[in-house]
Amino acid sequence: MSHETKCMVQGCENRVHAKGYCRKHYGQIWRKGKIYTQKDAGSGKKAGVKTAHRDDTDRMRALERELRRAEMMYKNVIGFEGRLKWRREIVEVKKEMTRLGMPIPLPETGQTTPMSLAGSF
Repeated sequence: MSHETKCMVQGCENRVHAKGYCRKHYGQIWRKGKIYTQKDAGSGKKAGVKTAHRDDTDRMRALERELRRAEMMYKNVIGFEGRLKWRREIVEVKKEMTRLGMPIPLPETGQTTPMSLAGSF
């Protein structure tokens, strides 16, 4: 059984993320149940501009949520294989965020750093 490395959507050259789709198309199926076409993206002249900005904002928020979830799962999962899986997910999400030019947020651990502990003694 061979594994496809490209998204199964015609004309898409992105790497497969899940179920034969890249992150973009898998997210579209997961959110709306269908893959958007260019015609769906902008029905009017002004709507096309607003949709593009909203899509970028939604994409950034979705990636931030995905990163927080992966970091939480990495912290809470037991076992080497589970931690490895979530670590890979964190790395992939950070790569995608970097590719889009987004700042990568610091992990929210709630723990104090060694530098802050030094002053308390």
